[in-house]
Amino acid sequence: MAKTKSFYTTIFFCLFLLCSITGCGQDSHEGTAIAAESGADSQIDFTALKAENPNIFAWLYVPDTQIDCPVLQDGQSDDFYSNHNAFGEDDPHGAVYIELANVTDMCDFNTILHGNAFKNPDSRKAQSYPFTDLYRFADPAFFDSHEKMYLYLDGNVLTYEIFAAYERENTSLIRDYDFTDTISCLSFLNDLYSTRDLQMNLRDGWSFITPYHFLVTLTAHKEDDPEHQFVIVAVLTQDEAGTISRIMEEY
Repeated sequence: MAKTKSFYTTIFFCLFLLCSITGCGQDSHEGTAIAAESGADSQIDFTALKAENPNIFAWLYVPDTQIDCPVLQDGQSDDFYSNHNAFGEDDPHGAVYIELANVTDMCDFNTILHGNAFKNPDSRKAQSYPFTDLYRFADPAFFDSHEKMYLYLDGNVLTYEIFAAYERENTSLIRDYDFTDTISCLSFLNDLYSTRDLQMNLRDGWSFITPYHFLVTLTAHKEDDPEHQFVIVAVLTQDEAGTISRIMEEY
């Protein structure tokens, strides 16, 4: 009997030690600055965020979705954050990121934000993927009632209006179009407005966009559909600090 009690005591101690080390399934990032931040309160502590990962340069917030997360750019690899989380750890869910061709001051004609999505948006696993909720904009009713998204920079808040949501071939927008070239910017706009897709959602009043505007395109990639990507395109409508500018050649 004493040996049995000793055996269970040993097992209990080992389990207690394991829980102390691993957290027994608790989120190991709980209490970090990244986990604590939210764009919903319009207050982002970039000093704390950069202390955890200096690759963080912005915070993306899309109301009424789970998209409320940091935006990163790795200094050496375009796709590092496709399989690493915002802490820089190996993670198949990835994080939201931009490629090296885009600048972090958001002054490009079109800044492309990438993120992974889960094949079943209703699954509990879905919210571990940063851009699963992007597919909610495929619903015309949701698209019509959700116009705004926000991008927080250190010292600035940018407001965008979402004017297009559609599925496209899974190719690289950065490589398909040279967004530093006026003609290529026009080509992107022409291709967008000429898309023949009955499921495309397009908001009225934005047919006048030119290469002098500032766009953000969010792209979601599902693991079970490598042939396509879902995108929403938004145009800058408010620059709180007044710092977003760019010189474009006449066309």
